[in-house]
Amino acid sequence: MKSSIYNMYEKTGSGYMLLNTLTSATARIDDEMKQLIEENPDKIPEEILNMFYENGFVVEDDCDERKMLAYQFCKDKYNLLPRDLKYTAVMTYACNLACPYCFQGHEKDTETLDNKKVEIILKNMEKNVTKKDFKALYVAFYGGEPLLAYNQCVRMMRGAARICDEQGIRLKGDIITNGTLINKDVVLNLLEPYCDDVQITMDGGREIHNKRKHFRDGGGTYDVILDALELLKDTHVRLSLRLNIDKENIDTFAELHRDLHDRGLDTIRKYLGWIYAYDIEGVPKDFAAYDEKCFSCDEIIALEDQISEQLGVMKASDKIILPMTFFHEPCAFEREDSYVVDPYLDLYRCRDLLGLDNMVIGRIDENADTVFNYRYYEQMSRDPFTFEECR
Repeated sequence: MKSSIYNMYEKTGSGYMLLNTLTSATARIDDEMKQLIEENPDKIPEEILNMFYENGFVVEDDCDERKMLAYQFCKDKYNLLPRDLKYTAVMTYACNLACPYCFQGHEKDTETLDNKKVEIILKNMEKNVTKKDFKALYVAFYGGEPLLAYNQCVRMMRGAARICDEQGIRLKGDIITNGTLINKDVVLNLLEPYCDDVQITMDGGREIHNKRKHFRDGGGTYDVILDALELLKDTHVRLSLRLNIDKENIDTFAELHRDLHDRGLDTIRKYLGWIYAYDIEGVPKDFAAYDEKCFSCDEIIALEDQISEQLGVMKASDKIILPMTFFHEPCAFEREDSYVVDPYLDLYRCRDLLGLDNMVIGRIDENADTVFNYRYYEQMSRDPFTFEECR
C-alpha cells in the first residue's frame, strides 16, 4: 500500500485533520498515524488500514489515481450522469457603470438580446433539453449589466419555466448584477419567482467603492447597492456579495463591514474576489495594464486572514468545515451541455472570453439550431491531464 497523492493534512491541537480531495473522506489522526500513512502504510493495523483503503487515504502500490480522476472528469465532461443543462445568457454588452478593472473595456458594445432572439434561445433550449436525462434547466444572466434588459430577462425565465413544466424538470436561475437597477418590481417579477442565487459586487468602504464602482456620470453606487441588499435580505434568494480586492482597496473592508452590520446585512454570504488582469489577445490594453494593482497568488494567500478579520468573520486559516464535498466536474469551459450565448447569438465556452472573436465556438442560427465551428472541437478535446501544470 502507498499514501494517496490527494491526501491533505491540517494541523490541529492534538494531531491532524486528514482530508482526501478525491473521495472527500476526512479523519482525525495523530502524529504517529500521519507518519505511517506517509512512509509505511503496511504497518498500520489491519482494521484501520482497511478503513483507510475504503476511504481512499491509501491505495495499492501500482494504482494511478490520476486515471481514476480522469475517468470521473470525462464522465462529468460529457454529462453521462444526470446533470443540468446550463445556459449563460449575456443579455447585453452594455453597462451603466464604468469600473476601471472591467475586462470588457469601457467603450462597450451596446448590443442587447431583443424579444425575437430570446424566443430563438428558448426554442434552442427546447431542442437540447430532450437530448439527455437532465435534472434541471439552469439559466444564468450575465452582461454587461443584465438588468438593462430586464423585460427580456423576465420573458426568458417565463419561457424557461414553461419548458421545465412540460419536461417535468426543475428550473434553476441566477444572476450576476451590479445591483444598481434592483427595485421592488425586479424583486417581485424576476428575482423572487425565478432566481435561486443573486451575486452582487462591492469594492470596499464608501469612498473607495464610489471611486471605483461608479455610474458613467461619476455618481457613486455604494448606498444604492446597500439599498438593493436590503430589498433582498428577507427573500428566499441566496444572496452572495463578491468583494473585489486589489492593492488599492485592501484596507477598507472594515468600514463596509460596519455599514452592513448597521443595516442588518452582516450575515450575507461574502467571498473574496481577487482582481487579476487577463493576458489574452483581444483584451483591452487599459485592463491588461491593471495588473500592477493586482496581488500575486502568494500575496493573496498571506492576506486572506487580514481581510477576514476586517469583515468580522473567522480567519480563513481557522476554518475546518465538515462534512466537505469536493466536486471534480469540469468548469463550464469543458462541459458539453453548458452554453454561453451573447446578444449576437454567438456561443462561447466561458463568459470570461466574451467579445473575443477568436474564442467564438459557434452560434445559434435562426432555426434555433446549435451550429459549432472548429474551435468548439479544439476546446472540447483539450485534456488537462496531458499538461504537467494542470495535473
